[in-house]
Amino acid sequence: MPITAAALAASLVFSATCSWNRPGVDPYRGDAAGALAHYPDIPPDGRQALLAKIAAGTPDDTVHIGRDTITGKLDYDPVIRDMHFGKRRVCGTVDRAGWHAARSEPAAVYCAGEHCILVPRICGNVSRVRRRPAAPQPAPANTRVEVIEAPGQPWQPASHPLDWALGIELGLADSTPPDEEEEDSPERPVVVPDPGVAPPWDWHPGGSLQPVPEASTWAMLVAGFGCLAGWRRLTDRKRH
Repeated sequence: MPITAAALAASLVFSATCSWNRPGVDPYRGDAAGALAHYPDIPPDGRQALLAKIAAGTPDDTVHIGRDTITGKLDYDPVIRDMHFGKRRVCGTVDRAGWHAARSEPAAVYCAGEHCILVPRICGNVSRVRRRPAAPQPAPANTRVEVIEAPGQPWQPASHPLDWALGIELGLADSTPPDEEEEDSPERPVVVPDPGVAPPWDWHPGGSLQPVPEASTWAMLVAGFGCLAGWRRLTDRKRH
């Protein structure tokens, strides 16, 4: 320990507990360097950083001292330690039990690592305060978004030209069923090819070439098959 610091320590009057019910009655009359020299656990580089902040007037936090609390941007233990009074008196802890519940004294807090210095504005009594570690942030809740699908209309494919062959309703519910046709409606003959007769296009070498049927003949054949399929569907539907 330097000689100056040893001399200061020898001249100090140390008390374990002091009353601080009347702030400002016995303000500190020394300088910041002399007060910090009484805190030997602060490393030299930390002490120099604290002195630079105090000289520049750039505190890490501005707090309000209450009877039972010290409130600021950060969280602090309400106990104030090693407060300097007058020229050569230091108190281990100070008692504020006599304060009114609404009383509040502003103060500056200077920190270097885990070491924090408290300087009340009313008296400048250099002292120490402990900064509490930040509380762990709660883990964000797993928010699950439930997706509810709105019922939609069933998909209806567009009608196909050969829906009668695929067994799909053609939308002819308003048409007249075959057994309710009007008497004046002429019946169209159904042309069914004879399976025993060879079709016109069945040609064998040495035989005579059959003439190609006209387009109207093909149309009648297709129409005949269509009528048979439609009549059969309607008959099956009535049975069920």
